[in-house]
Amino acid sequence: MSDIRTIDHMVTHVSTVPAIAGQTMRQFVREKVPATIADRTGGYALGGKVVLMVHGGFWPSTVAFDCPHPAMSWMEALAQAGYDVFTLDMTGHGRSALALQDDPRNLAPEDRARLTAGIVVPRDMSVPAPYPFRLVTSDSEAADIDAVVDFIRWRRGVDRIKMIGWSGGGIRIGTYALRHPDKVERLVIWASSNYRPDGPDHPPSSLPLPGYPCTFQTRAHGEDVRWRANIRCPGQVDDDDVFETVWRAGAEADPVGAAWGGLRGPSRTYWGWTRKGAAQLSLPVLVMVGECDRLLASNIDLFGDLGTSRKVFLQIACASHFMMWERGRHVQRRAALEWLEHGTLDGNRTGTYRANEAGVIAAAAPALPPPEIAGT
Repeated sequence: MSDIRTIDHMVTHVSTVPAIAGQTMRQFVREKVPATIADRTGGYALGGKVVLMVHGGFWPSTVAFDCPHPAMSWMEALAQAGYDVFTLDMTGHGRSALALQDDPRNLAPEDRARLTAGIVVPRDMSVPAPYPFRLVTSDSEAADIDAVVDFIRWRRGVDRIKMIGWSGGGIRIGTYALRHPDKVERLVIWASSNYRPDGPDHPPSSLPLPGYPCTFQTRAHGEDVRWRANIRCPGQVDDDDVFETVWRAGAEADPVGAAWGGLRGPSRTYWGWTRKGAAQLSLPVLVMVGECDRLLASNIDLFGDLGTSRKVFLQIACASHFMMWERGRHVQRRAALEWLEHGTLDGNRTGTYRANEAGVIAAAAPALPPPEIAGT
């Protein structure tokens, strides 16, 4: 087994997030890399083996992709395959949270109610939000990613990198690739959220929009409603200890949110992840989604609307939105690695496929399960 190094960075850049526009942002970035690469001096000719993983709505990067439960770190698996693997906490998440998110008065009323249900908070919750606006935008998130991409390109001496995006990371890397196709080689989009075929293609006339800058998800909602409720197959989760491991990792990444009983995130103003935007994406794309995921239907739509001639869709049986912590991770990792390495799935550059309960991949038209999958 290769010696894998874990290196944590803080990447600085001038933020375009409206609340801190013009200020220096310190973006948390984790790197996992084989020692044979980390110890090199001079240039780094890695043969394209550089990948950035982008997380979704509440679980920070180190929880999503570097879960400390045995054999559940996807970053570790990719590094073992010879990749220099990076992931970041987007502004408003985990180790890249902003100071204004420490104030529970900056939560929406429904989130405040979750806090006050048995959780002691240090301030008078009847006071209006000190910052009464949404926090991040499509442009500011693309700028966050671009700063990290440029850091990676400088650090490893490559022109283009590969990208994996989960849930909210799907819209993030998709819209980033539309803005910077010259910096991206190919994409793995896994269960993208926020795909709206007829949504806005342009920003609103005035930003930031009124609202609340901080969002919040309790452990019970994230674990019980969004995850456990969608475990539909025997053995779908192969170790019950993973639930506690995931919570502890989230608490380490976001101790303020954990003290409130969950995890924090930013409120967002998005545009451009639409039928028109998808049609303009020309890079090779693998779209993956589990059959026990409420986002299956919207990802089928996304795949159909992608304009690239190099696209593959993979539907995975007995897998939820959180398959990276389930048995389905083995199919997920195998498919993603082949796409990263060769731009193919089972040797094919285009088409639609399904992995059955045993993980066997075969050509199949996308199909929806019964409409009983829990969400939100």
